Amino acid sequence: MDLKHIRDESIRAAKQLGVGVSPTLALLDAGLEMRNADETISRVLAMNAVAATAYGFDRAKAIAWLNQEALTDSLSEQDMRFVFEGAGQPDRFKMQVEGMWALAWAMGIASELNFAKDCDNRFAMTLPNLKQSQSSADFRKKANPRSLEQAVAACDLAYCLHWAIRQSELAGKRPPGNLKPYVVIERRRALEWLLCK
Repeated sequence: MDLKHIRDESIRAAKQLGVGVSPTLALLDAGLEMRNADETISRVLAMNAVAATAYGFDRAKAIAWLNQEALTDSLSEQDMRFVFEGAGQPDRFKMQVEGMWALAWAMGIASELNFAKDCDNRFAMTLPNLKQSQSSADFRKKANPRSLEQAVAACDLAYCLHWAIRQSELAGKRPPGNLKPYVVIERRRALEWLLCK
């Protein structure tokens, strides 16, 4: 995998979004690997229960669904504390929907990953219906993972855009290219989780 070529493409894509990126920004590490589809889909599903709880879904029902689907091991420590103890700010977990979208894209479920746009409003309709305790089996069958190179390219672009957002913040300016920082940051966080070394 040619990380320099991937970076050149990221710089081009950022420019199309109206975002300038330093050509001296460090490249991603070589040797990245993508988590397997089952682990990734489990993380999306677990994040969905957390986000639903943040939006007001009954905590006990969310826990029951997570247990039904054997997903508690896919929760982060922060997720666990939020769902089981109510610890943490709901807004933080609402924003995770953008990370879910990035992982769904990596799994071939979401069709596009446009950093200038929020995730599709219909995304929730593709996920299991928690109110009906719907099984995750059908959602899991939709997975058709993208290539490692595609995932690395998306992560690299997210890294470049996040850098540009941070530079704007430090200069006291608005985010470049009308980017929404939480969209870029949450997607970058998810893609970095996806790509482990």
